[in-house]
Amino acid sequence: MDILTGNTQFAKTEGTGWFLGFSAWTRLPGSDLLHVPRKQLLSGLCVKWFDHMAGHASGNDKPISEGRTISILITAASDFSLEFSRASDFPTDGTRTALLRRQGDYVAWGAGLFHRWRCIDHSTILTIRWSPEDEIGSSSPSSAV
Repeated sequence: MDILTGNTQFAKTEGTGWFLGFSAWTRLPGSDLLHVPRKQLLSGLCVKWFDHMAGHASGNDKPISEGRTISILITAASDFSLEFSRASDFPTDGTRTALLRRQGDYVAWGAGLFHRWRCIDHSTILTIRWSPEDEIGSSSPSSAV
């Protein structure tokens, strides 16, 4: 599964703070999820800021992911869980979980994944979604990443 976790505050950014974009340091070993080449065309840019109360959860009825997405925990001392699977029924042996606990924790994922989330403790989450031109239409289950 094409999933990347980390913390924005500890990202190696050459002192710039830019952890997502066209800079060379956004190319992480084994993943280009945070790298967007300078001249690459993008479509469908979406940005969501959401203040989740404890117990708030999504269901399994979310569509399969398209393009790339990153969710960043804004609040300090929170707990927010995201689960990812290639199957819509989230089988135990085919599901990965990312837990965002510290301010700046993030999870990024690519196309072709189902996801669901659950807010354990009050959490403010910033989510950014975009589709690189060369990945548009690659989200069908047969071409899942």
